[in-house]
Formats: sequence, C-alpha cells, structure tokens
Amino acid sequence: MIGHEKNIADLKDLNERGALSHGYVFVGPAMVGKKTVAVEFAEYLEKRESKEQLVLSDMMIIKPSENGSIGIDVVRGIRNFLWQKPNMSTRRTLIIDDAELLTTEAQNALLKVTEEPPVSSLLILVTSDAESILPTIMSRLPRLYFGAVPEKEIVTWLASDTALKMPKTKATEVAKKAMGKPGLAWRLLHDEDFQEQLALAEKLLKTPLSTRRDVIKKVIEPDEFSFRKFLDAIILNLAWQAGDARTAQKTALWHKALALYDRETNFSLNPRLQLESLLL
Repeated sequence: MIGHEKNIADLKDLNERGALSHGYVFVGPAMVGKKTVAVEFAEYLEKRESKEQLVLSDMMIIKPSENGSIGIDVVRGIRNFLWQKPNMSTRRTLIIDDAELLTTEAQNALLKVTEEPPVSSLLILVTSDAESILPTIMSRLPRLYFGAVPEKEIVTWLASDTALKMPKTKATEVAKKAMGKPGLAWRLLHDEDFQEQLALAEKLLKTPLSTRRDVIKKVIEPDEFSFRKFLDAIILNLAWQAGDARTAQKTALWHKALALYDRETNFSLNPRLQLESLLL
C-alpha cells in the first residue's frame, strides 16, 4: 500500500480511542487504493497468530458478479457473516468493492444492516461513485475520501520493486500513465486481459471512420466480451490523449464516453449500438 497514510492513521486512532464507527464509505477515483486500505485495516484489527496466515478469518470481501452487479441474494448472505462473533479480531469486517454496482433491491436490504448493525461488525463500502448509493445509506456511514497518489510515490514504488527490476525511466513512464492510481500502474504491468482491452481500444480509435463499424462488430463478437471493461479501456486511451491541445475532439469524446459509462452502470445497453453512436 502506498499513499493514504493519513486515512489509515485516522482509522487506527479512532479504533484505539474506542470511537470507530460501525461502517464507512471509502470514496474516490478507481484504482487509487481504497480497497487495499480497507484490507490493510482489517489486517490491523485481526490478531493473527502468524504473518504467514494469509486468509483473514474475520474479513469478507464482496465483489460484483460476472454480470456486473451485486444482487440482493449476496447482501442477504452477509447477514450471517456479520452477526457471528469475531474469531481473532475485534470486528467482523465486511468490504463491498465497487459498491456503486449494488442493485436497488440489494441496497434496500443493506440499509437494514446499517440501521441495526451488530456491535462487533464493521461495514466498508468502496466506491468511485457515491451518488449511486442510496442517501439513506450514506447518511448512516461516515465518508472517507481517497485522492490520487503523487506520481513521485508511484515512481519510487515501481523502481524499488525487486521483482520488476524496472529502471527509473520506465517507472516514470508507467507512473505518468497511471495518473495517480497505483492500481492502474499494477494492471498496466501485470493484467494481461486489461492490456488486451487497451490494445483493442487503441486499435479501434485509430481505425478510419469508414471501417470502424466492422471493427466494432469484431470487438464485441467474443462470448466473454465485457462492455464495461472495454468502455473503461476506451476512456483510458482517450484520457491519455486529452491533455494534448491537438486532440480537442478526443477530449470531447472522452467526456461523452464517461457519460456513457455512467449510463451503462444503471441501464442495460446494447454494446454495438452504443459504441457506434459514440465512435461513428
């Protein structure tokens, strides 16, 4: 974990003073380290017998399913976890990653948990879009903001990784592309699927308008195609170009892609029609 030392220090201080809330919303840009901090804090709370014990017995992480949402059945299932007494920790910590993808029904079920939380529970919602969370939930959970990590810290982190053996010039290049997001830097280096999505998006954006429709059809053809992931790759490619004065048109396109990403979160959209509308 790099950056956000103050947030971790504040959480530890609250715990030591017995003032820790029953839940928090960690909000900020994607991939800046919100979930990493949540996990690290759960590790701090849990008194493990050995550092080699990698699995925390009193922590659970909920992530979106393959269809890109977190449904009511998942939320109902967490009640059993939270209502059990901790084994080794002072709290049973439940982390919901990408909490903006909770369905309305799931959020209503989660509201009941926030209204009557068990004394030994800690609920952490991790989100890059707090406006997608019901106001009634937000009003019951203190908000902790996470900003971008300074580029210098990311460069130092990458250059000091003995496994990567990366020269500082390469580390600086990756850190610049990461735009203050350590998680993005890691994915640029290690996530092959993410790298493929970025390459596909770059190819599509460089394709002449006259043949883009055919490329879009090929891109969305595979059964494993994820509109959300591909749209994320398009946005990132456009963001890297948005600062260039010669690409004002792509800056405008970047804003349109961001708006489409927000709509995709809340509605079931046809990928081919939406990509054609955006890029043609």
